[in-house]
Amino acid sequence: MYFEQIPSGKISSHIPEYKAVLVNVGNQKHIVENLSRLYSPGHYKIYMVGSTPARLPKVLARCREAGLPAVVNCGKDLPRLASFMPGEPYSAALISPGSATGTSAQDLAAGPDRNPLEYVLSDPFALHFSHLGFQSYLYDPDLLEKLREKYFEDMRLGLIREDISLCEPLLRNARFIFYDLHALRYSDYPCSPAANPNGLYAEEACSIARYAGLSQKAEAIFIYGGPEGEEALTVCNKLVAEIIWHLCEGIAANITENPDNKSFEESYHRKIVGLGQEGQEIVFINSSITDRWWMEIPAGNACEIRLVPCSIKDYQTACSGDIPLRWLFFYQKYMNL
Repeated sequence: MYFEQIPSGKISSHIPEYKAVLVNVGNQKHIVENLSRLYSPGHYKIYMVGSTPARLPKVLARCREAGLPAVVNCGKDLPRLASFMPGEPYSAALISPGSATGTSAQDLAAGPDRNPLEYVLSDPFALHFSHLGFQSYLYDPDLLEKLREKYFEDMRLGLIREDISLCEPLLRNARFIFYDLHALRYSDYPCSPAANPNGLYAEEACSIARYAGLSQKAEAIFIYGGPEGEEALTVCNKLVAEIIWHLCEGIAANITENPDNKSFEESYHRKIVGLGQEGQEIVFINSSITDRWWMEIPAGNACEIRLVPCSIKDYQTACSGDIPLRWLFFYQKYMNL
């Protein structure tokens, strides 16, 4: 992996081997030093630019124009969301331990502009949202109920621990991904300013980061919630660097797929599962290239069919004669639009 430090004004897609832009907001030199010591099996390159919270919206706009996803290392706090979130429909995902940001009392008092969960729940442009890795006792029940009323998705820490690959479908279509380092347990990330005894293990945090990098639509991935500069222990800087490394590896290995594209129809296998209930059936689509799975969901009084990311477990559930919960969830969501 090769990082090239450039001014933000030179961000460009003209050189094809560049895969992403790493944006360092504030003093993040210790993270960069640890990144420089990591090796990659690939030969891709990453632009690296410095920024401030005030300049970040312009940097993100340049990345979007160049068609390069941005990995934003925010340090302790997220910049104000209203400064860069779009005024158009979007999808988002959040990895965090609960409904609070875990940052300072001052930031909590600032309201939803520092909290991705509250911001998305109040934003009419948020069409889809997934919250992963939370612990139920750290989640405001009113916010969780509101999330489910909007047919947004959630996945508890315990479910991730049972099968971490189930994170991938929830991240696949996210345009903006927010990664709160408070989601890590204290024993694996001891310099968190608001650490919890339970949370993600370091290995799980890196695996989820790679799934985030594999998102088909990722425009910007924000990492925040860690101390900056000399406040951080060396092992914490190393872990943040490894999380960024896995994000970049996911981006570099990503293959954009669209089963609706008839030009590549031979790359997908349609698997129709009959449920034996009044002729009901569910259509699954499996990529022979990446082994990703989708399922077809009727929408708009069944006049429209939408493809929804899923896992092989959903297919196996249907093969056993049961309707997958994920299929039911999206069926209800689309029929209630």
